[in-house]
Amino acid sequence: MSKTLMQPSKPFVAPVSSPKIALIGCGAIAEQYYLPALIKHPSILDGLILVDGNKARVQKLAIRFNVKNFLADYREVLEEVDGVIVAVPTHLHYPISMEFLARGIHVLCEKPLAESVEKGQQMVDQARQTGVVLAANYQRRLYPNLVKVKELITNRTLGDPLSIKYYVGEQFDWPTASGFYFNAELTARGVLRDRGAHVMDVICWWLNQKPVVLSSQNDSFGGSEAVAHVRFKSNKCEGVVLLSWLSKFPCRFSVECEAGIIQGDIYDYRTITITNGFGRTKQVEIRNGPMVYADMAYTMVSGFIQAISQNQKPLVAGSDVLPSLQFIDECYAAASRFDMPWYNVLQVQYG
Repeated sequence: MSKTLMQPSKPFVAPVSSPKIALIGCGAIAEQYYLPALIKHPSILDGLILVDGNKARVQKLAIRFNVKNFLADYREVLEEVDGVIVAVPTHLHYPISMEFLARGIHVLCEKPLAESVEKGQQMVDQARQTGVVLAANYQRRLYPNLVKVKELITNRTLGDPLSIKYYVGEQFDWPTASGFYFNAELTARGVLRDRGAHVMDVICWWLNQKPVVLSSQNDSFGGSEAVAHVRFKSNKCEGVVLLSWLSKFPCRFSVECEAGIIQGDIYDYRTITITNGFGRTKQVEIRNGPMVYADMAYTMVSGFIQAISQNQKPLVAGSDVLPSLQFIDECYAAASRFDMPWYNVLQVQYG
């Protein structure tokens, strides 16, 4: 890393009441998540800049969302903005974020924060050095049902957790604009880094620490894996994660504790089910917090704007997600290929 890059130009960054923000990368996540949230903030809309190398696409989105300013090269805004949202393909998160952080510009980075915990740590260190916010879009920490589970575990309402099962089975249908997910020249990592970025972060967040990997298997033959199975342990809690881009099965979690079991659908933000030690089950309705996908985006973007304008800690700081980056790195380091036929792993869990 060059010395020039590491030299901060603004070592003490003062709050900005109406920050000027650039959205770097105008792919599917920008179109479906960030832009609908950003345009709900009139105070920043006039100064908002869209940036993407695909000139036709960035112009199209600028017209659609009534954004006046758009550019093709992010380097043109390095001296023009107070904050940026980095929504480019994963392998570009680190280098682009580092350029802005080194210049004293606040960053909200799309998940995963970086390709490795080492790069993530460097981003966190750079943000501290220049005194700016490094936020990360790990939106599962906003899901009211998952927040409630965190509360129950932290308060030991049902005693210590003994088992965690977390399953996500979704056929890949994200309308990616760049197609980087399946470009072997850019990445050899798949569902574990994509869906797993959220899942492993939730588990680390719930347990307040990084678990130990007991086993890690996937279907990769050198490219991006589409199915991954991980077993882990944290103190007296053992757990399993099953992720698939190929099969649709219930996206559910189960947390067995000493005095009961907490269960829920990952995308049912409003409810969880608790079964106590006597076998009595009740459904818990959650009435506070964001309740739809658009609410998550608005809450996350609002938190970033407030962090810049009011000198507040972001909803999810880059430092918060370092344990999950390390957890995923360790899963890949320990990974072996499924025994054939590989699809048996899905039948064992849901057959």
